[in-house]
Order: sequence, then structure tokens, then C-alpha cells
Amino acid sequence: MAHHLTLRGSAPYLDKGQKLGTKEIDYIMLNLPFKCNYNCIKCCNRRRKYKAGHLELSKIKSYILKCKNLGARVVVIAGEGEPTINKNFRELVKFINKIELIPYIFTNGSMLNQELGLFLAENNATLVINLDTLKEDEYDSLVDKKGSFKNLMENIEVIRRVYGKKIYTFDGCRITFLAINLVLNNENYDQVNKIKEFCGKDILFVVNKPINIGSASESWNKYDKTSDIVINAGASYPLGTLAEGDQCAYMRNGISIGSDGKVLTCAYALETQDLYGDVDNDIESMRKKVLKSVDNFYKKYGTSRCILRHPKYHEFINFNKAMK
Repeated sequence: MAHHLTLRGSAPYLDKGQKLGTKEIDYIMLNLPFKCNYNCIKCCNRRRKYKAGHLELSKIKSYILKCKNLGARVVVIAGEGEPTINKNFRELVKFINKIELIPYIFTNGSMLNQELGLFLAENNATLVINLDTLKEDEYDSLVDKKGSFKNLMENIEVIRRVYGKKIYTFDGCRITFLAINLVLNNENYDQVNKIKEFCGKDILFVVNKPINIGSASESWNKYDKTSDIVINAGASYPLGTLAEGDQCAYMRNGISIGSDGKVLTCAYALETQDLYGDVDNDIESMRKKVLKSVDNFYKKYGTSRCILRHPKYHEFINFNKAMK
């Protein structure tokens, strides 16, 4: 019997072990200060007005422990840029694994050499690697760095070999620690099936729409025709939602913490850093504030799986300020 490929730490994975929402929170979405070695035209974080912070590692660890006590099972290291180049990255991953949470890392893959790959595998880190095309020149152009594609392909080969040994079967699913995420633009529709085939049976493949903020908003004509039909056909399984889910589990069942310790609607919703308060406050009340702000917004403008991809997201901040 064929088994579904499921990413360790994803919403479908967690729901199998313990139904999402059983505890106060399932996810911690954690931002590290912005730093990146790419200059992607689709980047949702560059050129945004945001008061970045630089929390001490000890403070970050205390937040994670606080959330674990409320039931958190996964720490999503979302950025804000490329997390593997952050000075505290390795110690943070080791800490997360040591306290038996899942390190769940979004990365451009540029640093995933043999040594780092072995470290991440040893610490049971789940990796979501971005890959938007298998065309070398096009990839290098998208990230604005010559030679990036060759480097990434070498790294994926190494990581694939190391992580292939970690795949296991659980509750009718083959559990992988690797995913590749393709963000659609108007030129890479032909890459969906090719990258899905490249992923094979050991890497989960996911397709997403870009986010119309940051640098991406300056080149939105390159992205504004992305198709739900292509996305639904290309994605083998959702990551942040259950198959039938209409809202993001990272948000609905988690807490997002900015690099300054402020609660965010989502790790990528940097504009919301002044809406709710600090993580030092009662997390349950902070989460209620987040969910109320989103539910009120959705009640007026309709729901979306991703708050940042909502067509009215740019009105979200003013809407919530008016509600106060």
C-alpha cells in the first residue's frame, strides 16, 4: 500500500499525533533579526518599515520554554531573512531539539553543506528549502546572485543523501524531514511538474503564491497572475494547514514572535508589531487578541488561508486600529 509523504512538524503531521488545538498552542513562529545573503525580487521583508530588535539568546530560550509549557511542539524559524547565517542559529537549533521540540526551518539552502547538513540531521531539524526553478540563469536572476543555482543543487544533493536515512513510517504515512517550496511567478508555471518530479519520493513538494509586500510589491506584475489551479495541482500536501483547513495553523494554533519580542499576527506580518503587546505578557490573552483581530477582519472581508495573501491585507492594520 502506498503511503502519503508527510513533513515532520507540518500541520497534518501534528494532527496525527495529537489533534491541533488540544493544547493552548502547537506552534511557535520565531523571527530572527533580518540578515540575508540573497536579494530576491519576491522577498516580502526587504524595504519594509519595521523596528527590528535583537533579543538575547537567553531571552529567546525563555520564550520558547514558556510556550512549551502551554503545549507547543514545533518552533518555526521563519527568518526574517536567511536564518542559517544568524550567529545564534546552531545553539538555538540544539536547544530546541534538546527540549524535545521540532526545529522547523525555512531556508534558501545556500549554506546547507555536508557539515551543516549533518548537524541539522543530528538535531532532528525539518528543512523547507526554496526552489523556484531548475533553470540555472533564471534562478540566479531571481535571487540576484551568480552561481547560486549550482551551489544549491550541490547542497540539495548532500542534504538529500544525509536526510534520506531519517525517513520513517508512522500511522500510514512516510515521514520526511525535507520539503521544497516553489513560489509561483508568471514565468515558472512550466517548472511545477519538473520540480515535483525532482523531489521524487523523499522530499515533500509544495507550491505557494508570493506575498504582495516588501520587494515583491515593486515587481508585482511578475506575480499577479498566479493560479490556484496550478497551486492545487502541484502541492502534494499543505504544510501550514490541514487538507480541509481554510486558515493557517501556524497562526490559528500558534504564536508568532518578532525579533524584538513583540507578538505578531504572523511571523511575516511585520507591520503588526504594535497591535498586541510583548510575549512577556500573558500568552493566552495575546493569542486571543490576535485571533480576535483576524476574525473581525475576516468577518468583513472574507477568509483566507494566509492573512498576508489576503487581497485586503494592506487594510488590516488600519482596520484593527479603527476597531480599538
